[in-house]
Amino acid sequence: MNMPVNRKLIRLAITMTISLWLFQPSFAVRYDQGDWVGFTMFKYITSIAADQSIVYFGTTGGIIRYDRFTQTWLDPLTTAGGMPSNYVRELAYDFQYNELWAVTDQGVAKYNITFESWYSESDFPENMVINDWHKSRFASLFTPFRYNYSDGYISDPNMRQFPITVGYQGEHDLMYVGTWGMGPGIIDTRHLQFESIVYGPYNFNISKVIEIGDRLWMGTDYTQGEQGITSYDLGTHQWSYFEEEYIIGLDNAEITAGVNSGDYIWLGTRDGLLRMDNSGSFNTLRTTRGLPSTTILSLAEYGGLLYVGTDDGLAILHSSGDVPDSTFKMPLEDQYLLRNFRVNDLLAFKGTLYIATDDGVFSYNSDKAQFRKLDTPAADLSWGATDIAADDRIVYFGARFGVVTIDTEVDTFSVATDHHLSDGWTINQVYADHQYIWAATNIGLWKYRMSDGYTYLYTTADGLPTDVVNSLVIDSDYFWLGTNQGLIHFLWNKPGRGD
Repeated sequence: MNMPVNRKLIRLAITMTISLWLFQPSFAVRYDQGDWVGFTMFKYITSIAADQSIVYFGTTGGIIRYDRFTQTWLDPLTTAGGMPSNYVRELAYDFQYNELWAVTDQGVAKYNITFESWYSESDFPENMVINDWHKSRFASLFTPFRYNYSDGYISDPNMRQFPITVGYQGEHDLMYVGTWGMGPGIIDTRHLQFESIVYGPYNFNISKVIEIGDRLWMGTDYTQGEQGITSYDLGTHQWSYFEEEYIIGLDNAEITAGVNSGDYIWLGTRDGLLRMDNSGSFNTLRTTRGLPSTTILSLAEYGGLLYVGTDDGLAILHSSGDVPDSTFKMPLEDQYLLRNFRVNDLLAFKGTLYIATDDGVFSYNSDKAQFRKLDTPAADLSWGATDIAADDRIVYFGARFGVVTIDTEVDTFSVATDHHLSDGWTINQVYADHQYIWAATNIGLWKYRMSDGYTYLYTTADGLPTDVVNSLVIDSDYFWLGTNQGLIHFLWNKPGRGD
């Protein structure tokens, strides 16, 4: 029996096929699990699951994974690796198929652990959910100094209470628990001891990532309710928090710049200059300490002094931060302190201080007592620059339409750009080596290959959680990217990937 042909359906199918073919990208970059790793805020834990060796904590910022045998953290699972959403409501582990199930606020998803791939699903296996936490089991717990436990809550030195939400009873009398607001923890059920574990950034909205020594420093912008600075040790992989509301001398957590000078770490913020000593104590310097403005945008140590760029020009301080007295000779005259100029970045390079403002780029050589304005014959820097970077001999300026390069040895100039993109971007930070120029921009992470001018823009289509990239720090074959949707660890140097 011949079935009638629905010509409308056939035409619709052909049209959809052609449309998909027309609008697909010219080539697809194949990313593997681990190429993009996202670190968001993992303090609020909703659920827990476990396989033979890993404990999975579902949080409002993704899934964090703890290897209970090696006692180390594996990379978290977030939207950067294919999850449909970072907000996890429930977790379950299927031992038969080695799969992790998650209920997110964007639906149900299943993670095949063997193939490291996510799949969309409809039904969630409620019968596989575990939660071994019962507060009635623990009348009391021994806690770290100045912490307390009572009736299922952990209270911190600031009298905040955090409920324990979920638990998994593992081997060796250890229960792995999650809290609402203080992250994961471990209870030794034999000795009744509780240990909190700090993991991930204090807040997912990263205003800036700054490398100082062997640590990354991250600030939080003021669109968020919880304000704090995160410090991450690149060697030990330990996270530390400095909470604005509870630390004397820490008045603002929206850091913009940082430098190590003598006995202090200096952090520029939107409301003062932070000085941190070796004991971890903070002090905020304001206009009474010689600053023309409390909006600090850039920092550099040059000639044994601390140069501070603000939205109202330059300040020059002792490396200790002490107010200059009558014996202090200011190295620059007032006319060179750029009052009413927004000093976006400062870079000390080969005996010269480079200064990027919205109204031009300048250089200062203290040995030659020379202060001058820089530009190219085509006036490429007439509109100023937002950021400065350097390699062995070349200085790179993030300008309005691209990255302007100046070879300091032969005094030659060039411009790296993509005219298809430059009308809509703002370059937030620049990095360069002998092969590539990289720029963190408001439309993605931009790459420029110096040998042939090839460019590529990494966006949410590649694995970024947002196209707004605030800052970048090189880490060998990886970048640390600060975004308003978390800290991203990106494997940029992967041969043969196609980008």
